[in-house]
Amino acid sequence: MSAVQENEPQIAPLSSQVQSMQYRVSERSDVLIYAWSVLQFVWQQLSLWHEKRQSRRTLRNLTDDELLDVGITRADARKEASKSFFWD
Repeated sequence: MSAVQENEPQIAPLSSQVQSMQYRVSERSDVLIYAWSVLQFVWQQLSLWHEKRQSRRTLRNLTDDELLDVGITRADARKEASKSFFWD
């Protein structure tokens, strides 16, 4: 005795067309994941560069007493502030 009634339709196997659609969706999701990771990296770099730029502007605007508290000279502050935003 079978648990499946004999008059119920059988489940047909997937056709090759459905399998190829599944592959395309998977391939597309891989591209989306890669694109998303690239965008995240670019955003992180831009954020880091912006932070450095802001820090160097702040350093440039410190008074001599504030620079003394930090432990750097005015010449060191000028040298650091003159660097481009993408330098370390």
